[in-house]
Amino acid sequence: MHSRTLAVVVLSLSLCAVACGRKATRADCEAVIDRNVAVQLKAMNIADPALIAKKQDELRTQLRGEIDACIGKRVTDGMMTCVKAAETPEQVDKCMR
Repeated sequence: MHSRTLAVVVLSLSLCAVACGRKATRADCEAVIDRNVAVQLKAMNIADPALIAKKQDELRTQLRGEIDACIGKRVTDGMMTCVKAAETPEQVDKCMR
C-alpha cells in the first residue's frame, strides 16, 4: 500500500480550485481515499472485503488532517464519478486533475 500516493491524491483534491463545481464533503474526500485503497489492493490480488475495509479505515485515520483540509475545496460531480469508476491508482490521480 502506498500511503504516499494516497496522500498525493488527497492533496490534489484539496488543491483543486475549479471555477465550477461544489464544495467537497467529508464523504467526497474519504471516497477518494477508499477508492484508491480498493484499487491498490486489487492490483495486489487482494479482494477480501474485510481487509479492504480495515485498510480504508486505517488510512482515513492516518490522513485525518489531509481529509479535514480537503473538506470545502472545489470538486465536480464528474470528478467524483471518475474516481468511483477508476480501476487503477493512476486513474484515480488522473480524475483529480
